[in-house]
Amino acid sequence: MARCSQRLGRPTIQTLPWLVLVLGLGLTGVVCEGQRRQGRAEHERIERDLADDITSAIEAKFTSTQAVLAAVVGLFQSSAAVEATEFNRFYRSLSLSPSTLSGVQGVGYSAVIPPGGIPAFEAQARREGLTDFQVRPAGRRPLTSAILFLEPLDWRNQRAIGFDMYSEPTRREAMQWAASTGGPALTGPVKLMQEAGKRVQPGTLLYLPVYRQEPRSEADRLRHLEGWAYAPLRMEDLLQATLAAIRNPVLARSAVLIFDGSKPLASALLFDSQKVHGTSRLQHPTWQSLRVVNRDWLIGIQLPPDQISPNGVSSSLLIRGLVGLAISLAAALGLRTLVDSQLTLQRALQMADRASREQALATTVFENSPVAIVVTDANGFVLASNEAFTEISGYSRQMVHGRKTNLLKSGQHDEAFYRDLWDSVIQQGHWHGEIWNRHRNGQLRRHELSINAVLDNHLQITNFVGMLRDITERHEEQEAVRYQATHDYLTGLPNRALLMEQLAQALAMARRHQHQVAVMFMDINGFKPVNDTLGHGVGDQLLQLVATRLREKLRESDILCRQGGDEFVLLIPEAPELTQLVTLAQTLRDRVGQPYPDLPESVAVSLSIGIARWPDHALDADGLLVAADRAMYKAKHEADGFIDVATELPLPPA
Repeated sequence: MARCSQRLGRPTIQTLPWLVLVLGLGLTGVVCEGQRRQGRAEHERIERDLADDITSAIEAKFTSTQAVLAAVVGLFQSSAAVEATEFNRFYRSLSLSPSTLSGVQGVGYSAVIPPGGIPAFEAQARREGLTDFQVRPAGRRPLTSAILFLEPLDWRNQRAIGFDMYSEPTRREAMQWAASTGGPALTGPVKLMQEAGKRVQPGTLLYLPVYRQEPRSEADRLRHLEGWAYAPLRMEDLLQATLAAIRNPVLARSAVLIFDGSKPLASALLFDSQKVHGTSRLQHPTWQSLRVVNRDWLIGIQLPPDQISPNGVSSSLLIRGLVGLAISLAAALGLRTLVDSQLTLQRALQMADRASREQALATTVFENSPVAIVVTDANGFVLASNEAFTEISGYSRQMVHGRKTNLLKSGQHDEAFYRDLWDSVIQQGHWHGEIWNRHRNGQLRRHELSINAVLDNHLQITNFVGMLRDITERHEEQEAVRYQATHDYLTGLPNRALLMEQLAQALAMARRHQHQVAVMFMDINGFKPVNDTLGHGVGDQLLQLVATRLREKLRESDILCRQGGDEFVLLIPEAPELTQLVTLAQTLRDRVGQPYPDLPESVAVSLSIGIARWPDHALDADGLLVAADRAMYKAKHEADGFIDVATELPLPPA
């Protein structure tokens, strides 16, 4: 009987190693499949993050380029006529970093030529220094344009001077779009006139319309169209410079393709960072659409071969599979009495190893992140910070530990700002925005800040996590471009666009508080002879000195603007009585009429001034400016004086 039991028991004992092997292989398969899915999700996350970085960089690049063109439009709107030397001085006056114009072949202006006006237009351009200027191609067209200015005027850009871009269908489509909408427009792929070598890059052009006066409708836009501010873009240079600003370690070895339109056609290819289009190396790109100005672009991203593949397979996954197989074989060949204990120990070791790796990974990410990270408790006291936070704030970890983050407080925001910030964090769990902080050395820095609340199982806040990026240089560059678009480059005074904005605000406040608003139109008598006889340099210096003398006699609340040429406009938001306005006008005229020691003795000028006051002489902003302008011209032609007041509005019928 015992012998029979022994025979029955042997097969069960002999199959135990095989059962252990099957279980081990199954467990390895489950773990590897889990890692494969995690790898696939990680692959998608890396591509998504890279696509977001590229999209943001492209949008920022085109935003800064549009701002430069807006400054060009402001130049033409603030001046009655712009000459080549003035455009060159304007271009050199733009306070931009080299990265802003990287890839931008130039900044220029293309003018609309009146019907039959080509000979006169060519003659005028040649008189202004463009000796070989000629409109091309020849022939009659419904609308003719010509590139008049293009800076920097190097050998490439000189090839484009005189070209009628409106004669070419792809360019014409974008120019018509800009002219009819009043906004920016981008062309499809074209060959730029500047391309002369064997290595021809795909190009596009960005346009912004220039009008003789502010249009009120689409018909007005086409009727008042004067030309286009534009920028030719060499796409490979532009996009290489744009991608160079992205701090993503995967980008350098990834393939990035950009097409104009919604399909990856060879004829629409704008950019191919690794030259993989049309080859077997392009295997598994991820596509994402992007709206750039008025066009749709298609972005393709393919990660490098040593990254996780799209299906989640990686070298670590293969190693994990081999390790699982080896452990399963070792367990199967072990002592039958230790099978259960070995399997239990294996599971425990795997769990501990996974937890240790996850903790090590989290620590590595925290310490090496380029983003400044600070962790506080629920009361705002700092528990931990990384090296990037030390660099961005100037405070070491020892200095900041245990203190509140308000040690970065800049004094630039009021208490309501911080109250709203923390209300958002506590009520919504997060806050994102821009903030001024003070570095330990006392310097003010502009930061992009994200704050997130960490909750426990009972939905109570246990910690706050703050992440900061320094965007000071980008903020300063945007402010400089915005200033150029709203101020006269020669005198530094507000231009007509900013004048209209300030006048509208002043009238709104006057209607609310029942006080008067005054406008003085001022024209320099004798300025043209100075320009004609002594040159534009002396004329420009005279305009600057006149602006300085006028500002010396004005209140801080008064707004002095340069209308264009030798005309100035003074806006007085809270105007006194007319007699006081006339007294102020006489004071300004006396000051401007005094000699100018820094200029030749022959320089002698005076002012003609027209005064209009709301609501006595007009009921809106345009009417007030027209009334003051007419009064100025009346004063200019009167024999006994140089100051005049606008005609009173007729009283309404009883």
